[in-house]
Amino acid sequence: MAPPRILLCGDVFGRLNQLVKRILSVNKSAGPFDAVICVGQFFPDSPEKLQEFMDYIEGRSQIPLPTYFIGDYGIGAPKVLLAASRDSANLGFKMDGLRICDNLYWLKGSGKFTLHGLYVAYISGRQSLDGQQFGTYSQDDVAALRALADEPGIVDLFLTYPYTTNEWPSGVTKGAVTSNIPPGISDSSGSDSTISELVGEIKPREIAVWLSSSKKRHGGRTKSLK
Repeated sequence: MAPPRILLCGDVFGRLNQLVKRILSVNKSAGPFDAVICVGQFFPDSPEKLQEFMDYIEGRSQIPLPTYFIGDYGIGAPKVLLAASRDSANLGFKMDGLRICDNLYWLKGSGKFTLHGLYVAYISGRQSLDGQQFGTYSQDDVAALRALADEPGIVDLFLTYPYTTNEWPSGVTKGAVTSNIPPGISDSSGSDSTISELVGEIKPREIAVWLSSSKKRHGGRTKSLK
């Protein structure tokens, strides 16, 4: 059986027309691929992009491949995600993503699921300090992921993302070539030690984390859209 082929993407910023165009191009030239995973900000960063984004959410335009995202913040995020949370089809314990529209799934909080034979774990957002509902993870999310880490089996891919440019997993630059580290990124007091601890406990084969315009990953089952 051929291994799964997954496309990785960073910040979308609501530009779904551009994302779809890129998916179709890469899928035609190097595919077929099974799914797309987005680890940067998925929702628009300006009101001008909201209509384009909502065309997909409301079914006027289509996403060609199953697409999963953890960047659950930006303009329009609360309304869209709250509606998805209340959808009867999304009720229950769904770690494999809440359906937003055809071929679009929100990886909420934290969890672990199987994607075309690939074991994927994720935690979405930065640590919540004020109870913010979207764009953050809670201590319950951390505890749930730690419980999953105690289960037998290997995690192939761990998904996470920093909410701002000075919050990233502690140790993320370890072993990296200095010239490949983006400006302003270093192991410092601004790093997220919780994510680093989770990585140590989960021991994934690969990590996908978006750092500004850079992504840390390794292995041969994924391809970047950037």
